[in-house]
Amino acid sequence: MNSIAINTLLTSLGLVAAGITGAFLLYRFVRWLGMLADRSRYQIDGLVLRIIGRPLSVLLGLASVNYALYRIPQVQTQFDKWDGAQSAILILTGTWIFASLVKAVVREYGQPLAARTDTDVDERIVGLLDLTAVYLIWTAGILIALREVDIEVTAFIASLGIVGLAVALAARTVLSNVLAGITLTADRNFRVGDRIQVGDYIGDVLEINLHKTVIRTRDNEIVLIPNDVLGKEVIINHMLPEQITRIEMTIGIAYDADLDRATAILQEILCHSDRIHNDPAPEVNVAALGDNAVVLQILAWIDRPRGKRSVRNAVYRSTLARFAEAGIDIPFPQRTLHLARSAQNTFSVPTHSSTS
Repeated sequence: MNSIAINTLLTSLGLVAAGITGAFLLYRFVRWLGMLADRSRYQIDGLVLRIIGRPLSVLLGLASVNYALYRIPQVQTQFDKWDGAQSAILILTGTWIFASLVKAVVREYGQPLAARTDTDVDERIVGLLDLTAVYLIWTAGILIALREVDIEVTAFIASLGIVGLAVALAARTVLSNVLAGITLTADRNFRVGDRIQVGDYIGDVLEINLHKTVIRTRDNEIVLIPNDVLGKEVIINHMLPEQITRIEMTIGIAYDADLDRATAILQEILCHSDRIHNDPAPEVNVAALGDNAVVLQILAWIDRPRGKRSVRNAVYRSTLARFAEAGIDIPFPQRTLHLARSAQNTFSVPTHSSTS
């Protein structure tokens, strides 16, 4: 009897060793086929082989272990006493294989696609979907396996629903930010590196994640804006649909100055600027007749929204120098006071008398 038990045990161990070895060889073989397929015309074949290679090898190894254990009478007796135990083990095995397959599909297809986008939100969404799918698969597999061994799971499912509702209510702000982040990413309102304006903040987008958007203002301050706030605010993107943007400047000249000469000087300054486009051509228009000056408005297009102040600075400095050479005055506010003659007559010089 003992010799038979020992033989059975040795045979089972041999089956386990053979199964694990075969699983390893199968995995290596499928990987080799996948590398060959990657060099073929259709790379999809290599992806499919890499995805199914691990589950197939694991299935072979677990099947050999299960068969080897079932050949041992003592183990078989325990399986017979616990009705549904073998089915539960097979279900858990299938759950693990299916979860691994989903994870491999997401890794091979989802992550490369997300890596091609401009933001890191897609990578975070792919990771979140991967984690959620795996947890759902394992939860369903465990519940089915428990039912196979006659364990009631109705109360457990009800508890999961209550816990899920409580978590959703407690994290509604977080969920709102996550959903808003997904919406912003899908709409492509802005991307990392764009200069945007949100309310009183103007800055460059540094990061877009699932909860908040990070921008660096022109004062080099980091501002964290919750995504649900961005979903409600008016967002101005200074770099879409293209980076070219228009700037406006105003310059006042004296009423007796040569208007055509001043306009020609300004046009020449604008045309020789490296940042200002000639198409569309810059404009110099009379914007208003002010109290002290004729106000000229300059409308010019520059190559990008960053550096507007430097462009204005260069134009204003050149204008001051060129107007001084041409004798064109830039007046300052003046006031002329007129006194009516009747008002002047009302003034009297007080006299002083003295008694000697």
